[in-house]
Amino acid sequence: MREPNLLARQFADQLRAINDTKKREQSALETVEKLHVSTAGAGLTFLYESLRNASENADEKLLLERAVRRFFKRAYLTPDNSSLHDAGTELVTELTLAGYLENDSIPLAVIDSISTIARTYSITRKKLLERFPRDTVERWTLEPMSAAIEAQLRDHRLGLAFTDLAYNYFLSAIDATKFFGGKKPASYEAILFVAVSSVLTKNDSAAIRFNLLSRYQISPSRAVDFAKFNTQIDQVFTSPALERVKHLVDRHGAPLRILLRSMNSNDKLADHLASEKAFLGPYDSAISESYTSVSESISRGIVRSVIFLIITKFIIGIAIEVPYDLIVNNHIVWIALAVNLLAPPLYMIALRLTLLMPSAENTRALHREITRILFEPVPTKPFLGVRPKRKFGAGYNIAYTLAIIAVFCGFGYLLVQYAQFEWIHLGIFFFFISTASFLGFRLSRAIREIEVGEEAQTSVTMLRDFLYMPFVAVGRRISETYAQFNIISRFLDMFVELPLKTVLGFVRQWGSFLSAKKDSF
Repeated sequence: MREPNLLARQFADQLRAINDTKKREQSALETVEKLHVSTAGAGLTFLYESLRNASENADEKLLLERAVRRFFKRAYLTPDNSSLHDAGTELVTELTLAGYLENDSIPLAVIDSISTIARTYSITRKKLLERFPRDTVERWTLEPMSAAIEAQLRDHRLGLAFTDLAYNYFLSAIDATKFFGGKKPASYEAILFVAVSSVLTKNDSAAIRFNLLSRYQISPSRAVDFAKFNTQIDQVFTSPALERVKHLVDRHGAPLRILLRSMNSNDKLADHLASEKAFLGPYDSAISESYTSVSESISRGIVRSVIFLIITKFIIGIAIEVPYDLIVNNHIVWIALAVNLLAPPLYMIALRLTLLMPSAENTRALHREITRILFEPVPTKPFLGVRPKRKFGAGYNIAYTLAIIAVFCGFGYLLVQYAQFEWIHLGIFFFFISTASFLGFRLSRAIREIEVGEEAQTSVTMLRDFLYMPFVAVGRRISETYAQFNIISRFLDMFVELPLKTVLGFVRQWGSFLSAKKDSF
């Protein structure tokens, strides 16, 4: 069996250093003082947070960071930011009540560090608001600050080590000059780092921005340098080259994604990297675990998407569909209302039945790829991105457009003819079916992410794709628009979360007051 190459040896050294540091920190953690949170209001806070997360339908990995961001958005509602003086304690208390953190798990030193981060970014934010638009400043400060604080609450060192491995591999594997037609972008290295972070480690723009700031040691306390560097990051995020690199990394990222799962579940991976024979056993286990995990994740995603669709449909039904029926028809069109309410969730459940896990051939392909990456000599010449991109003639695009029109017209005719649909009902139906299709498509990408090579097609999946890809195309546009405005999340933030968290904060303060009173007797 082969020995690890230079890339694998460097990765193993990083893992050993991280594991040794974590052991020392874990030993010290047992003796330090931690924050204990009174659980008054925990049940209500947890229920609201579950509803809020369902309305946003975000990846589970991002929920903690976004909860941190919402906390500081509320804190910034006060002109003097007076709530930031003890931000660490207030934030950890809220996150504990919401179920993101275990009680008695966060050391007081970490809480002080969170407060320091909040104050530093708040000072910079105030300076930048004098020169830049509010939206830009919030993107430059609130987002990386939330990611920086989330990094205090969760250990991301293994993820960063994996990002370095993947980045170095693709840096040597991609022929950037040929890939970009003779001239690679000036910011290619940053583009590749963003692509790897986004596609393989599933970081959002806030976490990537924070990681770039940390990687290049740009401190928020240096406002001028901070603003200049963030401007460059914005240019990378909006670069047309980024999507192309992300697509290339995505198509060749399956074996590395399995490696990421292996390193997260196996703290002895550094030792297993000593030889190919020792490595392939744990890697096989990681493949099996990945298949199981992806299947379970898709099922959870279907459930969350169904809840999201029902909540959204209920609100829109009350706000639009029912009033329209009463005003125009003088009665509720129950058939149309029932179809619009039940069709999207049932459709999501039906989609789940068509999402199948990869075959044994894919497992063998994963083996070949990961051994090539870690146990064959590092290539002296780049080899990815040199093949010409497949091109399809105009006829394919015309046929695709006609298929979209045919599918929408066909469904519209059936609904009008047999379910008493009017234009408003059709609009709502297509809105929710398109949204459900895109949600299902996004979940199906989890399977594609662990497949090597071209996607396997069966007669069932071809029929599914023909019928639902038109809705996916529309649903993607709806999802992008919804992500920008997200009316339901904004409604919950302003009219539910703000008063709820304010009242619960007062209850906690009142409890502390009563406790102090008892101690004084």
